[in-house]
Amino acid sequence: MQDVEDLISRLVEISEVKTPGGWRGWVAVREGGRDRFSRTEWQTLLEKPEALLDNAQDIIKSSGRNAVVIKYLATGGRGVKAVIKRHSRGRGVREFFRSLGAPRAMRNFIAAVKMRQYGLPVAVPLAAIYRQRFLFCEESIYISEYVEGVHLQRFLKDLLRGSKERHRIMSRLTEQMAGILAGLHNKGLWHRDAKATNFIVTGDGADNYRLVLTDLDGIKQYSIRRKTCQMRALWQLAASVMELPGISRADYMRTFKAYCERAATPHEQRGQLFRELAAKAQAKFKHKSHGRNGR
Repeated sequence: MQDVEDLISRLVEISEVKTPGGWRGWVAVREGGRDRFSRTEWQTLLEKPEALLDNAQDIIKSSGRNAVVIKYLATGGRGVKAVIKRHSRGRGVREFFRSLGAPRAMRNFIAAVKMRQYGLPVAVPLAAIYRQRFLFCEESIYISEYVEGVHLQRFLKDLLRGSKERHRIMSRLTEQMAGILAGLHNKGLWHRDAKATNFIVTGDGADNYRLVLTDLDGIKQYSIRRKTCQMRALWQLAASVMELPGISRADYMRTFKAYCERAATPHEQRGQLFRELAAKAQAKFKHKSHGRNGR
């Protein structure tokens, strides 16, 4: 962990914090000349980690082992609107082994800092703390800046429909999406859960709209199944917007072509690859639709 901490410290000035109840972790106090909460202010904010999700402005998720809220954090005369994600350890063999590894909040923090180093749009990381019991991570909390906007699926469904600038907006968004996914690939990373609801559209006009990745739980390093992992992000993303009436084959093709150019995919492989991805996306969509209809 020390090697990782040294890497992060060169990119973002961080401080290690410890709070009552056995919590510890990192907080960002400066990045690119921009001051954030000081270490002392973070100590005040994190004094009661269990209460961080209380009095939230909005609750995004509260069921199961994960909770996600939007909350305004303020102390020392400064404040920031933040997204707070709390993850608790589950039961079972898989969760047992996962709890022995790096806490989820720390993985998200590291992924966010690396992506910002690579120039990829991601919600600004603020803090990551966790609580261990013996060798096991019992729970962790990741805090990032709130990104003003709407998630991509809602944008495509509600706001883009009927727009006179649809073609220009879609061209801009598909280029950005291809850039994010190919940018991850070129750095040896991939997104295990690349779906439209994990991306926020921010901005207030065709020339200002931009995509920001806000959910980093799915960011992984490539394993021995590099090609399978690489292409999974593309067909899962396609499946997540397939139910939207305004999405055309041209939109899928535009995203695919832009991705292939950035990821240096050989031209002779692209036709067959597109057909394979289309088949997987359709199968995923049909399975999801069958699950909803069968309830």
